[in-house]
Amino acid sequence: MPTEVEEKERVFDAFRRWGYLQADLDPLGFQPQVRHPELALDGEAAQAARRSYCGTIGADFMHLPEPERRQWIQQRLEAEPATPDQSFILERLIRADLFEQVLQSRYLGSKRFSLEGVTALIPLLDVMLDLAGESGAEYAVLAMSHRGRLNVMLHIAGRQADEIFAGFEDVDPRSVLGSGDVKYHLGATGDYTTSHGRAIHIHLASNPSHLEAVDPVALGRTRAKQKRLGKDGHLRCVPILMHGDAAFAGQGVAAETLAMAGLPGYCVGGTVHVIINNRIGFTTPPEELHPGPFAADLAKRLPIPVLHVNGEDVDAVVRVARLAMEYRYTFASDIVVDMIGYRRHGHSEIDDPTITQPLLYKKIKDHPVLWKIYAQRSGVDATAQADQIRGEYEAAQKKAGTIEKKPTLRTLPEYWSKYVGGDYSPDFEVDTGVPAEELKEIAQGLTRYPDGFQIHPKVKRLLEERARMGAGERPVDYGFAEALALGSLLVAGVPVRLSGQDTRRGTFNQRHSVLVDTESEQEFVPLEHLREGQARCEIHNSLLSEAAVLGFEYGYSRDY
Repeated sequence: MPTEVEEKERVFDAFRRWGYLQADLDPLGFQPQVRHPELALDGEAAQAARRSYCGTIGADFMHLPEPERRQWIQQRLEAEPATPDQSFILERLIRADLFEQVLQSRYLGSKRFSLEGVTALIPLLDVMLDLAGESGAEYAVLAMSHRGRLNVMLHIAGRQADEIFAGFEDVDPRSVLGSGDVKYHLGATGDYTTSHGRAIHIHLASNPSHLEAVDPVALGRTRAKQKRLGKDGHLRCVPILMHGDAAFAGQGVAAETLAMAGLPGYCVGGTVHVIINNRIGFTTPPEELHPGPFAADLAKRLPIPVLHVNGEDVDAVVRVARLAMEYRYTFASDIVVDMIGYRRHGHSEIDDPTITQPLLYKKIKDHPVLWKIYAQRSGVDATAQADQIRGEYEAAQKKAGTIEKKPTLRTLPEYWSKYVGGDYSPDFEVDTGVPAEELKEIAQGLTRYPDGFQIHPKVKRLLEERARMGAGERPVDYGFAEALALGSLLVAGVPVRLSGQDTRRGTFNQRHSVLVDTESEQEFVPLEHLREGQARCEIHNSLLSEAAVLGFEYGYSRDY
């Protein structure tokens, strides 16, 4: 017979594994709970396990192969939760909701892609950034599609309300000509101040209506910042990707980006993914968006935790936010937070959602806003505070009408200062030729390898041919021309980063940038050993991806 302790562990293990299927996650009650036979248990242990795993947090983590990671999560979920700073949370919810309401009342009929229904995103980001600051972060790269972007610009990226309102005013109308984008696609930069007074520089990446296309770009930018910061760059710069539920489940670039996690050429020390889940895709309901109960199920292709949370239990949201960021810093791993709420208006504010979801929107119409729910649960009358905050926004909206030039909402880093732009002129052309003697020196470096290195016979013949090319004894072929070009950049002090599937050898056996010892498989990269003091060279094989690798390298090059 099992002991009482063993029986309790058996019961808890069932709920650790399957409890998320019966958690209370949908504020409106539309998401069905999955009955699971292993959870049909009674008793004190079962009641305790349900409190930990079937409340407003649903943790899907038992697929992790490392026991210490599973234990780390269960210890935190089974402990008594700490009480957060509820007065601060309430103020942030009021600010987030009223900002959207003032926009709605002042600019009726304008698209803004409101955050209402998932405004707990703001305190969630507050907690994540606060903990990141405690862990050494100085920079955060954020990426998201359009829903809630204006709210994040204001409350997280540190922009001013009048700057954002000005985007809706008819100020400086000529400024939009040639801009190629609209206010809810634009990026923003600014500083976020944590509760401990630390400043974290925020870079909210621009993103047009390609939804998840920004994901790899943001990670590329993160990697470049981390490289510039040095060996502890992954501690000093943290990426947070915010996804829509429909796009996360359905767009291939999201899956490709997830697959980059931990790969040597693309690792960023762990990415925190937040699904802003309003359980609808434009007009499409969840059962037509993804086959399982959760949009986040895509992430289970990797050994990373998925934490589902009811977006209307804000104390649970901030608890999960802290756990997610702690996990990232503890294990240098990706993690997913699936915050489930709803969408108060249509896909945009000019849509009528009652045409396709009449019952859902009948319920939403009578559903109170989140700050009022939180105030009531906290036993606080926040009416006066709300009136004051509304007054601040209305004053900012009036100020916006006096602005003569539309604000840019972002400041370029100093390293862009030498790029001035302007019209093309033939005078800008420069001679890119390299002296013959320098090419010979580079060629000698490209065809050398260490003493005792067991070179493959075919590669040895290739290097011997290239040595003759470098000496001018035979014409230079394409593969060696590329190697000489890269080498000339490196000795001139220009860093080189080359990536793609089979990039190190070359798909057509043409590159051989990395030599492999036939006995030990030790690697040697001639491009890294051309001259003392040369620039850094990185050559990586990538995952078999097109969109995500292209996006990552674009983001890396933008930031480096």
